[in-house]
Amino acid sequence: MERTSQSNRDSDYSDYGAPNAIRPLVATNCSEYAVAHANCELRPARRFAEVSLLPHILEAMRNLGLNQLLRLQSYTWPHLVGGSGHGAMIVGSPDSGRTFAYIPPVCHAVSRALMDFTGQREDAEHDFSQPDSYGPIALILVPDLRRVQQVSAMCLALLRKAHKSDMVTLTLNVSSTKSSQFFLKLLNGVGCLVATPAQLVWFWQEAPGLMRFPCLQFLVYDDVDLMSKEQLQDAQQVLQEILPLSHSPQVVMVSKSYCHTLMFKLRAVNDKPALVFGDILEAALYGGTRIRISIMRSEAKANAVVQMLQQCSPEEFRTVIFCSDDVDMQCLVAALEDRNYSCLPYYQTSDLEVRRQVHSWRARSNGVILLCTDNCPELDIRDAHTIIHHSMSRSWRNFKLRHLKISDNLCNMVEPSANIVKRPLHSLVLLDGNNHRQLPRLVDFLQLHQEVDYHLVEVAKRIRQELGKARNDQDQLCDQILVLGKCYDPVCESRHHVSHIDRRSDYLPASGDVKVQLVKVYSPTHFCVRLLAHLPPKGTWRMMEHSAVQEFRMQLMQSKETRRYWPPVAGAICMYHTTFTKERVRVLKVANIKNPNMVQTDLTVKLQALDVDTRIFSTNCGKLFECPKALQREAPLAWDLRLPGWVPYFGERSWTEENICDVNFILTQLPKDHFFQAKILFVAAGTLFVQDLVAMMYADQFKAHVRHLSLARRLVEATLVKRSEDAAEMIRAFFVELTIEDDIDDSKEKANRKLHEKMEGEMTDQPTKLESQPALSGRCLRLANMAFEAGKANELHQERQERRFETSETPHQTNESGSPQSNEDRLSHLYECIMNCASLELEDESKPPKNSDHMVSDSVEFHKIVTNEDATPSTLLSPDHTQEKTTLLLLPNNVARPSVTYYQTMTTLELQVFLPEDGHDYKALLLGAQLFFRAKSNSSDLILQFIMTLRFPYSTMSHNICGRTVYISVKKLLALIDPLAFREYRFLKPNHDLFDKVDKHRQETQNRLVRFLEDMNYVKRNFEGHEKGETSEDEEVNMEGTERPYCHKIWDS
Repeated sequence: MERTSQSNRDSDYSDYGAPNAIRPLVATNCSEYAVAHANCELRPARRFAEVSLLPHILEAMRNLGLNQLLRLQSYTWPHLVGGSGHGAMIVGSPDSGRTFAYIPPVCHAVSRALMDFTGQREDAEHDFSQPDSYGPIALILVPDLRRVQQVSAMCLALLRKAHKSDMVTLTLNVSSTKSSQFFLKLLNGVGCLVATPAQLVWFWQEAPGLMRFPCLQFLVYDDVDLMSKEQLQDAQQVLQEILPLSHSPQVVMVSKSYCHTLMFKLRAVNDKPALVFGDILEAALYGGTRIRISIMRSEAKANAVVQMLQQCSPEEFRTVIFCSDDVDMQCLVAALEDRNYSCLPYYQTSDLEVRRQVHSWRARSNGVILLCTDNCPELDIRDAHTIIHHSMSRSWRNFKLRHLKISDNLCNMVEPSANIVKRPLHSLVLLDGNNHRQLPRLVDFLQLHQEVDYHLVEVAKRIRQELGKARNDQDQLCDQILVLGKCYDPVCESRHHVSHIDRRSDYLPASGDVKVQLVKVYSPTHFCVRLLAHLPPKGTWRMMEHSAVQEFRMQLMQSKETRRYWPPVAGAICMYHTTFTKERVRVLKVANIKNPNMVQTDLTVKLQALDVDTRIFSTNCGKLFECPKALQREAPLAWDLRLPGWVPYFGERSWTEENICDVNFILTQLPKDHFFQAKILFVAAGTLFVQDLVAMMYADQFKAHVRHLSLARRLVEATLVKRSEDAAEMIRAFFVELTIEDDIDDSKEKANRKLHEKMEGEMTDQPTKLESQPALSGRCLRLANMAFEAGKANELHQERQERRFETSETPHQTNESGSPQSNEDRLSHLYECIMNCASLELEDESKPPKNSDHMVSDSVEFHKIVTNEDATPSTLLSPDHTQEKTTLLLLPNNVARPSVTYYQTMTTLELQVFLPEDGHDYKALLLGAQLFFRAKSNSSDLILQFIMTLRFPYSTMSHNICGRTVYISVKKLLALIDPLAFREYRFLKPNHDLFDKVDKHRQETQNRLVRFLEDMNYVKRNFEGHEKGETSEDEEVNMEGTERPYCHKIWDS
């Protein structure tokens, strides 16, 4: 096995440079190395000139910019050009050049065959209509329609100059319209036929027994691992009927992972098969390597290494241990030498003497253990038996390349006479708290090939969920999950897990029937609609606000003075401006922002429209502007509507543009007086999942509305969709967590409603008790007096300002008439807030106060009560009420305390108040050491409020609302840590995640300062601290989940 190096010039025929030079990769998954096994000699090509490809194919590749020969292609091209019997199985990661590892040889064979047919026709007047010259020369099967378009475009680009006759079709796809032109082109001759297994089955069902493919030379299965077993079985039955009887075509299989069953089928039809791996980790498992994973503390890694060395002695098994850096290697060498193991560390500063020792070790190890890092490409070792990953690589690609050290000891399963591996191969992965993020990917890979411990799978699942929450991913859900219930695309970049943003919005009904207005057709089962009316399960129709009225009101809310929106944040709502339109959009994904203080206009953002439709598109942030807060609280006008459980009829994973146009034509040719109605199954991710979409019309003869069209039935009749119960169950199971939470919330609302009704009954039964109880305790009276005095001071201050800035009589008369009323409303609301909070404080006490009709007048005893909740003042004790427990005040039914979380930074105290629904008007006030909060719902009489005392010096407060969350930031007078003595406020909950993020950020900042001082030789270097502070490239500092208020804007309270 040899390495390929970078080409000195970008030319098709130029040779590579020095053998030790590292060639830059074309893509992230392209490997410089390959493992190739065959039962014949494989000679990899070094340059394009060594491959026997036709000149027009090389010219087309040069025009496409394909100037570099990847290591994977250097093995497959010479082998596939060899002719009949030379099949291949190509195993590699997506985007690694594996598709182009077979397309040039296939196009070369097609061009040769077309030239031969042309020569026969010129010499013997041979026509393509003859029985032995119809059908395709190459048949390529791909898993979905998207791959059909991609592979067809590649083949057409290379075959464009292969044949000039109009009778022959160079590339042909199966038409979804059942056109007769497809069969005519097939009879006249085809170069490459690209289709999915479902299309191949449909073709045979339309014309059973019509023909065979006598000229077929290549049969390719591209992405065969993405094809289901049913698709492969159906395609195999059709291939048995259409394959030529005179010869067997060359079979090529392309897969992400190795499958011995497919390799067995390949060897059955081709006598010279080749197995080429571009993925070294797949090759290691194919060759018999056993991979094990262990999770432990960093301190216990040395013992785990020793235990592995005891099982596989270095005397018999050549052992290589990978470390993260020289410091990590130095610590491990010291631990192994203490246990009498001989070590050969290869540091970054190793000289030629160490290189000579490594060369001698390759000849004979003599029980010596080789230790190295990933940054040692000059170590050309291929015959190791045991690999121990003491530290994980900084990237997944480097981790795969580590297994190149055992590549020469892999068993060649293709050669029948291959010797079985006498010594087993092992790969031990040791994970700790610093690199546990690699576990989910490792588990996913191993589950494809071997059994993985159940507990390890659960840990990987939990880590994946934590990483998803930390990223605060707002991207859209994968479309295949919403249609098929599962994603089959290995390189899909969409979101594949549910998030809090997928919960049902309060604007959407949870059940019942809805009348909708169709806005746009995205697919036969996916539409954009606007809600017109809602029919609850046991109720009457309730009309929604007309969309035209909503649009007009939203236009009035738009600000005339537009400001650029920067920096864009995922999940935020802003305005998208074009030349002629303005619309609300939600930010889904933002490219990396290096410096938020520098405003950029070319930064790429991913958006979703909210009102015009629900399309998802990308643009630059120069077209984004700020959206007023009132407009952000408005409900979206457009929603998604889907029919779950209906999948493409022919087994595809997506629909064609022709299918979408057909459905659009069906829904737009209905009578004018119709309306659409649908029954809701469940709601999630801003989408109404309905049972069916029907068109209703009013029948004058029956004086009732009748069903005019059932879309699901019409699509089945048009052979566009079919019912899949498995897909419906997988979709519902994907959203099961959200639907359970919605059911819990509904049950809580019913329970609260019953509790309020019961409390109202008790209040009517005991009016005398309420009248005999005093209004407030001493603490609340003190707060009320402070609030009243502050209100008076504010009123006097406002009157002075009005007298000072009085310029004209008329405007100030209106202000004077409205100002006292405003101040009076504020004082009344504040007084009501204090009254309600007093009742809430008594409800929170674990033990109700005794003799509550006495008030605390002594300030010393009042201070003791506040600072020690267990202390009971003597003035509250009465011999007449020692055994009786009464409630001071009964809380009104419409008053409650919100859910509040808190955390602190070095300079601020951050509060997050979570409101149950949108449309709340709130006020927040910092008065001395007292923090007041009150929020009132616009749709009901619900009031949420609280008062809390801050026992730490604070100066100012800023606040804002975003969605259903109010962010309050209180600035400290001193940059010190607040003890946060909030135990008497039981509605306050600490936000441990954000506490940890802030602490982690502070610790990393301190570590960077320490490393800077060590690099400048200001302090003595500490190797242990350096080891603990080391982070990997895959573990970047993530402060994205830390929510902070907008501190650059002043908010009026």
